Amino acid sequence: MTRTLIENNGLVQVVLQSAGTLHPGAIELVGDGLFFDIGGRLRNPHHDPQMRYRTGLEPEVRSHVLSTPGANTVINEIMDATRAVLHGYAEPRRRLVKVTVACRGGRHRSVAVAEQVAEYLRAEDDICVEVEHRHVGLPVVENQP
Repeated sequence: MTRTLIENNGLVQVVLQSAGTLHPGAIELVGDGLFFDIGGRLRNPHHDPQMRYRTGLEPEVRSHVLSTPGANTVINEIMDATRAVLHGYAEPRRRLVKVTVACRGGRHRSVAVAEQVAEYLRAEDDICVEVEHRHVGLPVVENQP
């Protein structure tokens, strides 16, 4: 698992988790919080032999995913839902919202989108966000639909 955290002199308010639904035990990772399966909504770098063994943490792969038509819509949906839950609390700065972004293998799309959502939330809303990539370091799932 890979984890990133950028401090804003406050408590972590959002934990964004990327995951791959084809890995054993992936569904059990979801638990409480928001869940977004973006597998069928964005172009899959897995199908490009030059990107298959790379990850959404790499700029070229991230750009490939985020340039998919509809990617901004997906990102905005996740951000809007996260903000709505966070700001629904009486004291939003003292609450924690867990968000899982999933795709099939958990190496490309979910990673790129989770990182982008985290970047926007940190910049636009000054929200302290931690990102956990549950499956980015696991072997590639070869037979993806």
